Amino acid sequence: MSSKLSIVILAWNNQKDLQACIESIRNTYQEYYQLIVVNNGSIDNTSKYLEDLQQNWDDKKALLTIITNKDNLGYAAGNNKALQHIQGEYTLWLNQDIVAQSDSIQNLIQYLDNHPEYSMVAPQLQYPNGSIQKSCRQLPTLSHIFNSILKGKWDDNFDYTQSQECEQPMASAIMIRSSIMKEIGGFDDNSAYWLFFNDVDLSKNLQSRGHTTYYVSEAHMYHYHGASTKKLWNIKKRLYWQKGFNRYYTKWYYTKWYQRIMFSIFSWILFGGLIIRDLINRK
Repeated sequence: MSSKLSIVILAWNNQKDLQACIESIRNTYQEYYQLIVVNNGSIDNTSKYLEDLQQNWDDKKALLTIITNKDNLGYAAGNNKALQHIQGEYTLWLNQDIVAQSDSIQNLIQYLDNHPEYSMVAPQLQYPNGSIQKSCRQLPTLSHIFNSILKGKWDDNFDYTQSQECEQPMASAIMIRSSIMKEIGGFDDNSAYWLFFNDVDLSKNLQSRGHTTYYVSEAHMYHYHGASTKKLWNIKKRLYWQKGFNRYYTKWYYTKWYQRIMFSIFSWILFGGLIIRDLINRK
């Protein structure tokens, strides 16, 4: 049986959130769909949960594909393992700490159905208490990032109560036309993008090819923000961020050798400053 929608969830060491995510899909989306779960090197009880899920799955309601990575390949490379298995016209990429709310998935599908000019859509993300999470940004410039670091917050004038175009939604929950995702080869799985700047790079890649993204405020999903990254030490998390930051700017903006040298100097000065700020904030 063919499906209009494929859903990809990257799972890592959080069986409770993964189960809640899958159950929310089954409870809120009633059409036939394909669910692909990539078990990204989990060492907790995630593998046992997925084995039980496979054994008790009803293939008449949805197609289940489970991919097991021996090691944690990171966000981009882990998700890309699903590419060759995708069958649906659209693919919904979800973090395991997402909980779909009523009609959220259907609203995203309907928008892509009715608006062929858009290649990717993103829902309104909410914290579990119902407050709106800031999830859409402009593609970052160095000056924007530098100013946000100095201020300790990200300048954000985006009106999350209104549906509108957006440059860069968080990849915690995005729906994209599958043909386009396959055409661009999925996420950039360079090792520098192991954790951060995957969504920034994806949006930049789409924009560079003339594709546009739309934020659908009527589609609501809960996001237990940072459930996976909280497991990482802060300095380790900062290093992953820095590597992604370096990769993004040297890939898209500073491509000449002398530009990369100058950028590298600036980047590591910035890294040192952020570590100092983190240490001060912890006291």
